[in-house]
Amino acid sequence: MHLQAARGWDARIFWNPGSIDITESIWRDRASHATARYAPGQADLIFLAGIDWRLYLDESRTEGIPVINLIQHVRHAEPSSDVYPFLTQRAIRICVSAEVESAILDTGRVNGPTFVIPNGIDIDAVKRHLQPRKTESVYILGNKQPELAQALCDALSASGHTPLCHTKHTPRATVLSAMGLAKIAVLLPHSTEGFYLPALEAMALGCLVVVPDCVGNRGFCRHEDTCLMPSSDVASIVAALEQAEAVLDTEAGERILSNAEAQVSRHGLTHERETFHGILEDLDAVW
Repeated sequence: MHLQAARGWDARIFWNPGSIDITESIWRDRASHATARYAPGQADLIFLAGIDWRLYLDESRTEGIPVINLIQHVRHAEPSSDVYPFLTQRAIRICVSAEVESAILDTGRVNGPTFVIPNGIDIDAVKRHLQPRKTESVYILGNKQPELAQALCDALSASGHTPLCHTKHTPRATVLSAMGLAKIAVLLPHSTEGFYLPALEAMALGCLVVVPDCVGNRGFCRHEDTCLMPSSDVASIVAALEQAEAVLDTEAGERILSNAEAQVSRHGLTHERETFHGILEDLDAVW
């Protein structure tokens, strides 16, 4: 939709016929932008991510057509990953964090220029889930680390807490509503991520965030500045949670929440769009 909003561009998304029904996806209101015919040679610009490269290369890549490759995870720099081989394909690479850019550049395999556009969120849409009064003390998002999340939930329950805990895939609206009720959000990412949006969303919803380091969140998650960042084990997280509870209504807690809110303001979709449009306006020179 950033591309669709740019002057002179008309964007289409290839919707593989074997995919889920588009009306049951996040694209349900944009079905008119989808096409079941994959014809990259007829486009002026290709935008792809992840293993989209496989289909694009199978379709006889057309030399001269610019390619923008969205890089969303540090795993692209891991030789064992399925996306590592594609770093040698010529492309303009947009990384969702500085950590992702550093990771892929360190491989020495990147073919083409790189840019960092930190992930943005629709801040107003997220804040619609904020409740007038925070009624829950602790929310745990553990879908990516269910065993750790369950152990943490059990430990907190044994100490008299009554946390709301999600250990399985949960609809985003449900997660945001839970964050909107909670004073403290304990978030458990994979050991490495490209960015980790839930931490930013929890900050937008006024939670004091407790989240371990996952590489990609270092640009906006800073220990005792915008959040608390314990090691990824039960004892460390419980200690950080106790620290969060201790500072909640203090000057130190208010400072963390204020800094987090200021950080969120730098991640709106407008900034994301304007930065992307800057690349489009310079596309010929960049390519």
